[in-house]
Amino acid sequence: MSIPVSTVVDVAIAIGAQFPARAGFGTLNIVTAETGVIGLAERIRTYNNIAGVAEDWEATTELYKAAEAYFSQQPKPTIMKASVRFPTAQTAQLRGGSVTDLTLFTPISDGSFVIDIDGVPEDIIAMDFSAATDMDDVATEIEATLQAVAAGGFTAATCTHDGDRFFITSGTTGVTSTISFLTIVSPASGTDVSLLLEMASGLGTKSDGIAAETITASLNAIEEKSPDWYGLAFTKEVRDLVQIEGEDAVEAAADWCEARVKVFVNTTNDLDVLDSVTITDIASVLEAKANRRTITTYSSHPEQYPSCSIVARAFTVNFNQPNSTMTLKFKQMPGITVEDLSQGQKTVLDAKKANALIEVGSSDMYAESFMASGVFFDEVHGIDWLTNAIQTTVFGYLLSRTTKVPYTNKGVAAIEQQLITVLDEAVRNGLIAPGETIDGEFLATGYKTIKVPVQDINQSDKDARHYPGLSFIVLGAGAIHSVQINGVFER
Repeated sequence: MSIPVSTVVDVAIAIGAQFPARAGFGTLNIVTAETGVIGLAERIRTYNNIAGVAEDWEATTELYKAAEAYFSQQPKPTIMKASVRFPTAQTAQLRGGSVTDLTLFTPISDGSFVIDIDGVPEDIIAMDFSAATDMDDVATEIEATLQAVAAGGFTAATCTHDGDRFFITSGTTGVTSTISFLTIVSPASGTDVSLLLEMASGLGTKSDGIAAETITASLNAIEEKSPDWYGLAFTKEVRDLVQIEGEDAVEAAADWCEARVKVFVNTTNDLDVLDSVTITDIASVLEAKANRRTITTYSSHPEQYPSCSIVARAFTVNFNQPNSTMTLKFKQMPGITVEDLSQGQKTVLDAKKANALIEVGSSDMYAESFMASGVFFDEVHGIDWLTNAIQTTVFGYLLSRTTKVPYTNKGVAAIEQQLITVLDEAVRNGLIAPGETIDGEFLATGYKTIKVPVQDINQSDKDARHYPGLSFIVLGAGAIHSVQINGVFER
């Protein structure tokens, strides 16, 4: 028997940790109350183009109209999410995996499973699928057998098939409406179909019933299901001063985004936004609260989605590319009607930090791209990207090293270099530019990093292996929104 070479030369290769991905700052989440496509168990779905949206949503739905405004922008964004809020109490729902082969069911005349609805477990037996001609017939047989229990949540329980998967719902609504995964009848009775329906634990997904949601509750639930999106928009029923479950809906959405790294793209159709005397319109309310993460667009056309259109332009920015950052002022909005505003109305709009698609000379353009606080959208967008890029790059460096970063000046310099790498990227994409600080110091690169020597760090921080001594100053490149040119004509 040959002796393995490994006894002489042994090779072991360690696989390093995967470097973390940066967050995306180009994904809009459009929230609707329209049901029938995305259920409570799913909550949120991703789309890459309008064709994908059209596969799920009729062209008459508000979700489709908002998505159409988003994907009509040039250049086109590449990703969008759609999510559902529930302003009325909902039933518990069990959602199966993909099941489309009818021939798996027709041989079964004694189907069975156990399900618990509203806290009551029941053996569901003697389901006969032999005469089924399509998956809807299978669902009808399941529903009839569930309802035959004739008690509690079973009385009005439903079973449907959407062309891809089965759904079973309790016949009650609210927080007491509950449902379980399917299990096997014990002792065995008939042919178990819990796995066939893909509704057993590990195959399906489920959600218990909920009470009617406020906007805050909806957004919390959506974020818990999928936090990977940056922009928030609503279909048109959530505009201006509308109240939902006793909550000022638009204010609540603005405040929710203010507490997170997200932006709310709000639309107002209220003519009072153009009135300098009125201070109760939504633009005035948000401006008074100085919401930094809300951008409001005025439109006299309630059926349109200008906010989805303009944010789509911002969300095509690729921060990895040179000179890619932009201002939203001057941008066009395909499919959105231009507002016929007087100079006085435009002045009022500016004072309330609201925006609109207007005509300047003979050109249509978006103006001014104010957030409710008065800062501009591109500043918020850029700072959010910069923050995440620094966090991800430094964390990735610490995570992916096979040896430790020593708590020495050399180790600190290595961390500083990761910071400088991102700041250089911000110079390339146009977010940062050379200039003078407010103290009169000229920064030739547009930024300055400062690090405290290790010997000057508090011992308690050293003991905790925490280094608090790295900081930086950057100069935002800003953007020119208007120009004053003076000239002298001499004969």
